[in-house]
Amino acid sequence: MKKIAFISIAIIMGLMFIGISVSFAENKSGSSIFDYKKELALTDKQEKNLKNIVTKLQAYIADKQKELNAAQAELNKMISDSADLDKMKAKINDVAKIQADATYEDIASNRAVETELTGTQLTKWRSIQAEFTRNLQQAQAAASKAKEIKK
Repeated sequence: MKKIAFISIAIIMGLMFIGISVSFAENKSGSSIFDYKKELALTDKQEKNLKNIVTKLQAYIADKQKELNAAQAELNKMISDSADLDKMKAKINDVAKIQADATYEDIASNRAVETELTGTQLTKWRSIQAEFTRNLQQAQAAASKAKEIKK
């Protein structure tokens, strides 16, 4: 499988911390593939199709977010009430299923985005994502180093 920058890891981590995002068409800084329309030479038809993919995924993720919030709240209550372990395990499995479903939809949407882009556009988009990832890692390393210095 081709490497796609911050797809599954981003969505899994986002779900785990209840911060779901559209990871392929959008990065953590809030910029998206649409911000690079000219650089990628997206056609109007491609832009329309990509927006449709992203809109559907965002709606799906919003629903999953609500489900996840409710399941997490139920699990937290079960923990504080010292509920039966088997019931807690079932709730944990519910949470995991919500996360898995959202991850699958994210991957499916990413594949749909890939099919909308030409080979050249996809290569360029991956390059943009790789640069973003490098910059993010450098910023995180600098922040971590600054924390260590303060200690």
